[in-house]
Amino acid sequence: MASLKKVLLPTQASFLIAKRFRGKINIQRPKKPHFERQLLIDLAKPKYGTPKYLLPDTVLCDRGEKRYAREIDNPFERILANECLNWFNTSKMVIFLHVNAISMEDKMPVFAALNKNNMHLRTYGKKIVSMATTGTRYEAVNHLFTSHQNIIFGQPENVAKMFKIMKKAPQLVIMAGIIQDRLMSKNELLEYSQMQNIDVARSQLCAVLDSAGSCLVRQLTQGQQALVGHLEKHVELQSTSSKEPQESTKVESESAKAEPESTS
Repeated sequence: MASLKKVLLPTQASFLIAKRFRGKINIQRPKKPHFERQLLIDLAKPKYGTPKYLLPDTVLCDRGEKRYAREIDNPFERILANECLNWFNTSKMVIFLHVNAISMEDKMPVFAALNKNNMHLRTYGKKIVSMATTGTRYEAVNHLFTSHQNIIFGQPENVAKMFKIMKKAPQLVIMAGIIQDRLMSKNELLEYSQMQNIDVARSQLCAVLDSAGSCLVRQLTQGQQALVGHLEKHVELQSTSSKEPQESTKVESESAKAEPESTS
């Protein structure tokens, strides 16, 4: 046995022995922490002030300091406002969108498709739009903004393409738009997108004007044509009445000639 222990490696006894905790943890009355932990808990304990409903009115009155707070002039905001106003002035089609929850992965294809069709999707906040449109003819659009919203800038001939592209992203809802300095609702924009090309509209206008002119000429010449027709009818009646006595005299003369021959 001794020789066997020399051949095999002896097992080393560990200095730490795992022991199972047999007692139950008292959740309702836990054990008090030691001094250092209790000191850290006391230092990190938050301190709350007196609730506002318990404070007197004299303490709650701020004498209008918050209302008349001085606004800081931000040069970057002025740059964005000038850019926004430039888009409004150079674009004959402006579409306002309401943005629901949408990821950038779903929004990027719509942005690329609009940019490919010469339309630009921009995002501006309420403050930037109010700075850009205050004092201009676009001031009425401030009522459409409550927070950061998207705006599409383009030309009116691309309205139908814009509706086709926006079907791919139902999270972007069309609210209203400006077409050639006229504010339109969504239904009016749909009707405008279904209108035909300007050349077809011009041809239809020319046809309507031509039909109106021809109708006027027809109405003016109707009395003359009716008078000519009545005169021709009167001439025909007179010619037929003059022919009838001549034919009757011819018949009488022929009958008179025939009677003597029969008597002989």
